[in-house]
Amino acid sequence: MVFKSLGIHHLKHEKTKKLFKNTILAFFAFMIIGIILLFLAKLYLPAGILSGFDMSAFLDYGYIGVFVITVLGGTFFPVGSPAVVTAAGAMGMPKLPVIFIAALGYTIGTYVNYMLAYEFGIHYVKKKIGVEVYKDLSRWWNKKALILILLFALLPMLPFNLLALLCGVFRYNIIYFLLINFGSNLLNSYLFVYLGSSAGSWIGLF
Repeated sequence: MVFKSLGIHHLKHEKTKKLFKNTILAFFAFMIIGIILLFLAKLYLPAGILSGFDMSAFLDYGYIGVFVITVLGGTFFPVGSPAVVTAAGAMGMPKLPVIFIAALGYTIGTYVNYMLAYEFGIHYVKKKIGVEVYKDLSRWWNKKALILILLFALLPMLPFNLLALLCGVFRYNIIYFLLINFGSNLLNSYLFVYLGSSAGSWIGLF
């Protein structure tokens, strides 16, 4: 039922359908395993080890710091950019510039991933799965993946920066990609900034 709702019947080759099903199942398995490992790490690892890098110092550079962190966060670097954007709101930085700059930074970062896959990843994928299977998956992606892309774009806990690689590999329409990307980043940045601003105001930071 799940596979039917994803439009798998539009795929022409049985090899493509099998690859598609295995990929979806592997993705959900990976997500479940990741959540379990996260809870185990929270329970058993020493306190503070999961805090990662302290990026708050970047806020000393103002808008430039926010921009650099969000560009990196949009690529592959686990720099905690949502936390930095929230911190910017908590410290009383002007909301609208932070929202726009953060959204622009995220968008540029994920666009870098898109272009890397667009220019270089396609050759590896074609060689790995075959040209016909690639064409089949590419047709499906450009016709049926919109809901999946919107879901990843609107939910910050989902790795949109990784999904951008698939959009690049399967040559998803660049205009749609950028519009969805920037629009969702504006919304998410708005939520992070106002969350931080509300928290900062509540505890009396400004």
